[in-house]
Amino acid sequence: MAGNKTKMGAAAVAAALCVAIPFIMAHEGESLTAYKDSAGIWTICHGETFNVSATDKLTKEQCDTLSHSRVGMFMLQITPMLKVNLEPATLAAHTSFAYNIGIEGYRRSTALRLTNAGNLKAGCAAMLKWTIADGKDCKVRANNCYGLFTRRQDEVNLCLSGIK
Repeated sequence: MAGNKTKMGAAAVAAALCVAIPFIMAHEGESLTAYKDSAGIWTICHGETFNVSATDKLTKEQCDTLSHSRVGMFMLQITPMLKVNLEPATLAAHTSFAYNIGIEGYRRSTALRLTNAGNLKAGCAAMLKWTIADGKDCKVRANNCYGLFTRRQDEVNLCLSGIK
């Protein structure tokens, strides 16, 4: 029922994590030293922004451990917001989307609202509305953030692949 919060089973969440972790790590890339992302935010590893400063350096193993943990944390934070059960691929796409735009951005997103209304395909497509970084339209290659637009396209495709 769309009006009730659901409980996605542990197996579904585990399967979604197996998809989400490599998907996110591939789209985020990897940097063992802190850098400013396209929005000017200090970032390290596979898109980690929490408590990152300019002088931070980590090993590959530290980054992998951190990323696995953070992706799992994001998935655990978004599943209570969902009022419908999602297939693992769709949940993985929503997790990637939330990981990239932040929990509060996800909470107020049209993607979540449409998904919770039972319109899963429109919920997936709504992820494409989030293609602006630091005031730049990332659909424009010259703005040096086109990777965000291709990530959104990949998230939509992954999201739709889980809808029967």
